[in-house]
Amino acid sequence: MTETRASTSGWPEVALVSLPFGNVLSPSFGLSLLAAGLRRAGLECRVHYFTFAFARRMGAPLYRQICDGGFAATAELPGEWIFSRALFGRRARGAGSFAAHVLRPNARRSPAGTSARLSPARWAALVRARRLAGAFLDECAAALLRERPRLVGFTSVFQQHVASLALAQRLKRADPALLVVFGGANCEGPMGAETLRQFPFVDALVSGEADLVFPELVRRALAGRSLRGLPGVLTPACVTRDFDAAAAAGAPPVNELDALPAPDYSDFFEQFARSGFARRWRARVFFESSRGCWWGAKHHCTFCGLNGQTMQYRSKSSGRALDELLQLAERHPGSDVQVVDNILDWRYFGTLLPELAARGAPLDLFYETKSNLDRAQVALLRAAGVRSIQPGIESLSDALLGLMRKGVSALQNVLLLRLCRELGVQPYWNVLWGFPREDPAEYARQAALVPLLAHLPPPVSFAGLRLDRFSPNFTRAAELGLVDVRPLRVYREIYPLDDAARSNLAYHFRFRHADGRDPATYVGALLRALRQWQLGHREAALVRFDCDAGALLLDLRACARDALTWLTADDAALYRACDSVRGLAALATQCGREPAQAAARLEPLVARGLLLRDGERYLALATAPLPGARRARSGQRTLAPEWEQARDAPGLRVASRVGRRRLARLLSALGAAGAARASVTRARVEFTWTESAQPAAEAGDRRNEHG
Repeated sequence: MTETRASTSGWPEVALVSLPFGNVLSPSFGLSLLAAGLRRAGLECRVHYFTFAFARRMGAPLYRQICDGGFAATAELPGEWIFSRALFGRRARGAGSFAAHVLRPNARRSPAGTSARLSPARWAALVRARRLAGAFLDECAAALLRERPRLVGFTSVFQQHVASLALAQRLKRADPALLVVFGGANCEGPMGAETLRQFPFVDALVSGEADLVFPELVRRALAGRSLRGLPGVLTPACVTRDFDAAAAAGAPPVNELDALPAPDYSDFFEQFARSGFARRWRARVFFESSRGCWWGAKHHCTFCGLNGQTMQYRSKSSGRALDELLQLAERHPGSDVQVVDNILDWRYFGTLLPELAARGAPLDLFYETKSNLDRAQVALLRAAGVRSIQPGIESLSDALLGLMRKGVSALQNVLLLRLCRELGVQPYWNVLWGFPREDPAEYARQAALVPLLAHLPPPVSFAGLRLDRFSPNFTRAAELGLVDVRPLRVYREIYPLDDAARSNLAYHFRFRHADGRDPATYVGALLRALRQWQLGHREAALVRFDCDAGALLLDLRACARDALTWLTADDAALYRACDSVRGLAALATQCGREPAQAAARLEPLVARGLLLRDGERYLALATAPLPGARRARSGQRTLAPEWEQARDAPGLRVASRVGRRRLARLLSALGAAGAARASVTRARVEFTWTESAQPAAEAGDRRNEHG
């Protein structure tokens, strides 16, 4: 092992820096991994989190809104704008220009009515933060220079680039001998090469995965040797000599992830404990089990700009992933664990996840997955401690999903939402619109579908298509019918540079459709329906209760024809057979009917919005409560099946935690249908539906009985 080295000040010779707007509740995964690699190689370093100090100074709530994306982070990049004057001085554009050309236009375009962004108090807070930025960076520079490092490495992801450049500028001005190195997603390909061209105080930059090359870079730098020839390491000399070649060069990817060290979060938790935030919030940590995207390697989703130069999929062995995850949970008890993978390794359903479920470790995991999961897979995720997922749904239209190259159907997406609701897994998903050559009629179809899904988890956001660097829509824009591709307007407010330089530095782009269409003219009905879904989903329900005599469907959606529908035993069996996406022929065979007979029995349920039909494929919409399901916590949320059914009792005994607005309607429906008993304690309802109540429903209202 190489001898550990420290500067003459007693501090490590290598300082790694995370600046605003890095998250204050989680460590930098990249820096923590690089720090572990350096320490394993005998190269001492320290990771500095200047995020805490600026969050305290500008106010933690606004800081978190910006870094978590709540402040329209992508379209407005307020974190970058806040530090632009600290970097460019008098060349920076004024606050009025940012408000006039970015904030106000974006607020007008927002379907959700986000005028709060432009409230006087919020605007004043942004302007104040910008005024604080220069003095804050001066203090950061002084703190680093007191430790006399010889190399300072900056991570730049999301909205960290401008603050990092502004601090690097100050450090280099004070100590020209200091070596300044940049890395991270904002430094990949042309973005990194242009950073070196425009900002001469950056000495070197790593484009791509730095794990393998960074220890050697540090060794050479500390020994005073040239960095020339290191793969993926760009310097001003090489981008001046051959800009295009340098822009395309990338560091070698890590093919054997098991060979990587576990990330070292010790610096973060030491500083987090001193920040004061630990008393109010719980930190979360990152875990990596794979890199790249196995689906994207085969069918790159057209809108996705992730994995620009590293799409090749690699994953850790299940044994290594299990050991690292359990050690992480033991070392940081109570912390949420967010998996940074772009997609879950499908093989883990047979290896890692069953082992986690068997051990019953107190985990609270987040994973990104494809959306074509079945009941057994969602149940296994839940048992393994995966409490939330990002399934990449993006649309509820087969035609649009085809344009995106998602490889799933709309019915599969709806099925996953229903399974997540049933099994207590929180899905975070989005709806995208505005794809080239799309059929506007698909949005009217989705708008009609959305009210039927009111009882399922709604999308967390919905937005028009944006071109991201490295996405197929960006690289093949002209071929796909997208023209006038330019960086988002906000980049002009951030970088007072020429158009070519801004185009190389930008990651997000705007465009026009070559055929002149404006998607805003035909997506309005869908956006209104989605907003209503977000507002009302907690008050909606569509639940199926089973017993020997049949099944009861309780429908408390706004679109419901009847609050209660009774299914006879035969029709209940047919409905249960639609628990997954099923074709008509398979349904008929399973239930012993002719296809035409099965279709005739299912069609009234389709008409009532209790069942979805796409051609000859069917999917039941009602959720099924699980007996004996236990509550589980995920962060500050409670995840549990909302409805509980005791199936060993005579008839149906059901309990539910319901909101106040839904309570009156539920009790009214139960009383009208002749429920044997209904009681209310606070926001909890219990009722029993006996077989003697079924004829009352049938005789009282023929519409409530099917079969």
